[in-house]
Amino acid sequence: MDVFVDSPSIRLELESRPECVTLVRSALAGVGESMKFESELLDDLKTAVSEACNNVAVHAYEGAAGPLVVKLDIDPEGIHVVVRDRGGGMRKVASSEDRMGVGLAVISALADRAEFLSAPDGGTEVRMTFDHQLVAAPGGPGAPARATQSAAELPEELPSLAGDVVVTLSPVVLVASLLGRLARTLAASAHFSLDRFSDLYLVADAVAAHAQTAATGARIGFAIASAERRLELTIGPLQVNSGTKLGAGAPTDRPRSPLALLADELSVEPVDGSELLHLVLIDRRPSRTSA
Repeated sequence: MDVFVDSPSIRLELESRPECVTLVRSALAGVGESMKFESELLDDLKTAVSEACNNVAVHAYEGAAGPLVVKLDIDPEGIHVVVRDRGGGMRKVASSEDRMGVGLAVISALADRAEFLSAPDGGTEVRMTFDHQLVAAPGGPGAPARATQSAAELPEELPSLAGDVVVTLSPVVLVASLLGRLARTLAASAHFSLDRFSDLYLVADAVAAHAQTAATGARIGFAIASAERRLELTIGPLQVNSGTKLGAGAPTDRPRSPLALLADELSVEPVDGSELLHLVLIDRRPSRTSA
């Protein structure tokens, strides 16, 4: 069933390394573009969430990396953000010059409402609300009309995914705004050449378009993992046999889709009556200039 969720929801899971802030900001930019946020609102959102993520990277795990979750829920009256870690909990701020204290002050100044909570078993949760009026549904003008279903009524279980960034979102149309941005951010840090970087635009667009037609419901997940000059992408759940339209698992004597021609590996994995699409891009071209 093609379902439009009246309250878009995006969840990012990643490691609290300094570079994670770039990934989070890329995702927020994609959401803001899709939802047509005003520029001032988007700037405030990116700055406040960046401060919360920076505090996790610096303070939560005593300089080491650890799990970081950023969750956005959007309704007609506001953007509700949670930044969560599993580190040592909220430290008492000794002075206004403390880096953590400055970050919390920035968050409090930019968000319409902010809470800073320390869980009894460790970890910190920063909750922010930004008031706004929803201007446009995801997909923008001309997006197909869809049946409405509350996010609370949607199934929570999705296949387990792993990568440098794992994203769960609804509605599926938001994939088009987030997938390409996050993939290009990781490709830049993986030192892709300009030629292969250009291929990534086509790959991300093709995967996003496929997901919007082949998703099994209104919620979908994807994961991107990177290594030097290599990206791996997994996305699903998708309808069974939908991957064959892209050439995944098809006999080699059949015509190959543009996606199959651009990817170094393209395969599907059956999972609980659905499938995951998995692809690998490797940059074997001379790196004259890094993206």
